Amino acid sequence: MINNNDFPIKVFVFGTLRKGGRLDYYMSGSEYAGKYYTEGQLMKSEIGSAYIDFTEKNVATIGELYYMDFPGLQRIDHLESNSREFPKGYDLDITPIWKLHEGKKTYNIEDAEFAFVYKRRNEPKKIVNGDWIERCKPVNEIKNFLEKNIDLNDKSERLIKHMFQYLNK
Repeated sequence: MINNNDFPIKVFVFGTLRKGGRLDYYMSGSEYAGKYYTEGQLMKSEIGSAYIDFTEKNVATIGELYYMDFPGLQRIDHLESNSREFPKGYDLDITPIWKLHEGKKTYNIEDAEFAFVYKRRNEPKKIVNGDWIERCKPVNEIKNFLEKNIDLNDKSERLIKHMFQYLNK
């Protein structure tokens, strides 16, 4: 089992996983890092679950940033991508986020942090290599990264950079 008690995995949540949300207990054991926002329109699905339409620009969705260990990520990954709680499921991706302050929200990418987020599965995703076994599996790739890089400083940011490359192959 991977032991990464320094909470290197940054996850942005915006719906039922937020404090006070119906499923906030899934975040138990994670470290709350504050309110943040990302660019995109918060939407309500056919059955009432939340998702973000990332094609909408200059509009913010407010959420919370958490630092979590790998077992915590596996727990919410099961909920978001396998549980049938949501109509189409969600896939792990990366989004820019900004700390929520009073005043106008800006979307300057140079001022952004990056965190993992679950994006709604809208369209079928091509498996470019043609091999189902070798398809993109973000949570497995995070596990591999954590197992190989146990002694890295600033693991959180290195993981984000690694996953940008992995997800954009």
